[in-house]
Amino acid sequence: MASKISQDDYKQALARGRQALADPHVISARYIAHARVLELAYSNGLMLRFDPKEVPALKDLPRNVLAQAYVTPGGDGLVFGEEDTAAISIPGLVARLIPVDIARRTVAAARGSVRSENKAEAARRNGAKGGRPAKTDLAAA
Repeated sequence: MASKISQDDYKQALARGRQALADPHVISARYIAHARVLELAYSNGLMLRFDPKEVPALKDLPRNVLAQAYVTPGGDGLVFGEEDTAAISIPGLVARLIPVDIARRTVAAARGSVRSENKAEAARRNGAKGGRPAKTDLAAA
């Protein structure tokens, strides 16, 4: 028996899908044999090239399998080979390629920029108490 969803649920699902497509995601992948790099093209125009030998899950794949890179429909996975020889998460792959300190700063900045009613209320409460305390010079103490 098929289940039906409400019109409101349908509209919410469409909005989530549109938002997911608005966020940068991988739209294509190709192996450039002469350079021996895998290239990912993002929806915002960013191009990322890397040596597959630097990625443990890809290092032993032959060139002909790397040449069959396929991006999953959501833009968050790569599948290689006609028989789905290998698969890898793109966010996990990119995380391995970015130095840890840069990744931490980026995540912290993204989390800090999130705006929510809870954060706004906390800022109002802190402001009512006089705001953030002045920095003290520890060297003078």
